[in-house]
Amino acid sequence: MAHHSTKRLKRHRATALPTRGRTVAAAALTAVAAAAGVVGTAAAAPVPGPPSGGPDGDRSTVQQQTVKGQIAALYRQADQLTQTYDAAQEQAGKLTLAVQRSQSALQAMQADYQRQRATLGSIAAEQYRAGGVDEELTLMLADHPDSFLSNEAMATRLSDEQRRKIAEVVEERRQIVQLQHAAADQLSALDETRTAAAQSRTQVTQQLHKAQALLNTLSASQRAAAAQAELGADPTSAFAGQQVDPATIDHTQPAPSDRARAAIEAALADLGKPYVFGAEGPDAFDCSGLIQQVWRQAGVELPRTSSEQAQAGEQVPLSQIQPGDLVIYYAGRSHIGMYVGDGKIIHAPHPGAQVRMAPLMSMPVNTVVRV
Repeated sequence: MAHHSTKRLKRHRATALPTRGRTVAAAALTAVAAAAGVVGTAAAAPVPGPPSGGPDGDRSTVQQQTVKGQIAALYRQADQLTQTYDAAQEQAGKLTLAVQRSQSALQAMQADYQRQRATLGSIAAEQYRAGGVDEELTLMLADHPDSFLSNEAMATRLSDEQRRKIAEVVEERRQIVQLQHAAADQLSALDETRTAAAQSRTQVTQQLHKAQALLNTLSASQRAAAAQAELGADPTSAFAGQQVDPATIDHTQPAPSDRARAAIEAALADLGKPYVFGAEGPDAFDCSGLIQQVWRQAGVELPRTSSEQAQAGEQVPLSQIQPGDLVIYYAGRSHIGMYVGDGKIIHAPHPGAQVRMAPLMSMPVNTVVRV
């Protein structure tokens, strides 16, 4: 599958266009606003009271389960916002490089333009001394060569070499103006993208603070249990995902390529490292940061977010999953892990947890991708 991977991965290499920056920034701001509304509703939901007349133990169990459900909801929503943040950060990096390249090219072009204008001064002086043009037209030649060339009568007084030189300066000045506009667009897109990233980060931080406040209502053992819990299904979504009986999967099937084996070995070496929002290694990860890093160690450069990684290879049916395949979860493709065989994935689950193995079907499967 290497040729499929190479073709698809080329689409994800950095192309820092201003319009792409604005698209990412606008999408990020929209996602932040939408998630904020959904999250606010989930976080504000009161813990239901116990059934009237029920035993104290039953009341406590109901409350604990409700709190754990609210924590999982906050983590799922934070996961969505984290992917928005990661996308904005990735695009900001591309735009920063594009701005630096544009500014460097602009400086070089402006310096060359000044040297070329000195040549025009010599041409103007020569024409004036020869009586070819008057003083006013000499100034026009030096300062507005495009206007001079538009006057056919005056242009015919120049040699072919002089006309060629003036045309070169006119074209260079046109390119400078064009590059100035492009650099301004890139700077504007970069500013929008950074704003979107900052808002996403704020929203994630708020949701994690809410989750921590709920965790603080639990005992130490209950908090430990919450850390071990998976994100699970999303009860607010009708998305059920792809379904397969894990018993029907060939658990003896090896990884299909050397690259897949290398990625699995890298992921196994990261077991136990903490989940940290926005982290991409080597000591901590979020879910898509882990996948990007382990495949980078296998010699494959994947995009940064789970939704982009879902497009970075060949999509295969869940029933045909093989070790090394990427498994993208939830309707919004907001979480990702890597299948390692035996019905298990490796992933970075959520804050308070470490990189670990989890059942393949512990969350609703959206897409399986073979890199």
